[in-house]
Amino acid sequence: MSAVIAMTDGQQCAANLRQAGQDCLPLCLSSERVAELATRAAILEAAVSPKPGLVCIDGNGAHSDMDYPLFVRSARTLRPYFAEAHALGEALLGDAPQRVFAHLRPLGIGAEQRMLRATGGVNTHKGLIFSMGLFCAAAGRLSGQTASAAALRQEAASLAGGVAQDFAPLAALRESLRCGIADSLSPRDARPELEARLGRRLSAGEVMFLLYGITGIRGEAERGFPHVGLALRALEAHGAGHDLNTAMAHCLLELMQAMDDTNLLWRGGLQGLRHAAIASRAALDEGGLRTEAGRAALRRMSADFARRGLSPGGCADILAVSVFVRLLRGHAMS
Repeated sequence: MSAVIAMTDGQQCAANLRQAGQDCLPLCLSSERVAELATRAAILEAAVSPKPGLVCIDGNGAHSDMDYPLFVRSARTLRPYFAEAHALGEALLGDAPQRVFAHLRPLGIGAEQRMLRATGGVNTHKGLIFSMGLFCAAAGRLSGQTASAAALRQEAASLAGGVAQDFAPLAALRESLRCGIADSLSPRDARPELEARLGRRLSAGEVMFLLYGITGIRGEAERGFPHVGLALRALEAHGAGHDLNTAMAHCLLELMQAMDDTNLLWRGGLQGLRHAAIASRAALDEGGLRTEAGRAALRRMSADFARRGLSPGGCADILAVSVFVRLLRGHAMS
């Protein structure tokens, strides 16, 4: 069966879903409805508890300047942007993906400014503005069709094509610039030395590319958001249809084992990234939220991450986008 099926009305939408199976998303929603689901996904991600190192409904993780109400306020501020992104995808359906991204980028910058005003300057959702914006625009590009989750991921990826080329000027300089910098240093601590050697300011993403060759969320996007695919499978495997909180918490642990989370890298370097992966595996092996031993492991993990200042924010963004895709599917099936 083709990944994309033409659709004419709501009745055909339902028929296509029955024919295609549960992995298909009849994208017959208005921009406002898509924005509502994207905002709900962001709030659901913020609420999940426990999330070691991250803000949740009953804790601040490794963040002294954030809490759950702040995340809810931030997510609601982004709702108009999600609608704009979807409408943009619809309006520029016949245009090249790169042109869509060129129009989406200033919308994202405006959304980031509104977010910072709403949060008093705290960066709550900068990463999600990029990822969720791509997925909302991709849903707009596929509006009126029934698409698999994989097709939606690939459409989002096409919009970000070429973004990782921003790192190309640094590629030839990597070995010389990182020479002599200890692997034990976090990128945050290595940044001043790298900037001195290059003679200019570096973004966090540029620092991590120079140290590790990692392109972060932009590389994730260009590869077709493979970890969204992993997260969707993990949500199902961990019983999202019966206990969404547990499934999302366990999915986050799966992502921490699989992703080069740049938030973890920035705060803890390679040692922090590896530590998070090992702790996540151990908590799941103990049963996670489904056993007392697993819950005790998660409590220790939360205290440890707060003490170390580790925060898997990149994994959280992928989780939120994955929940959004799942909400699209659930809305269609209902």
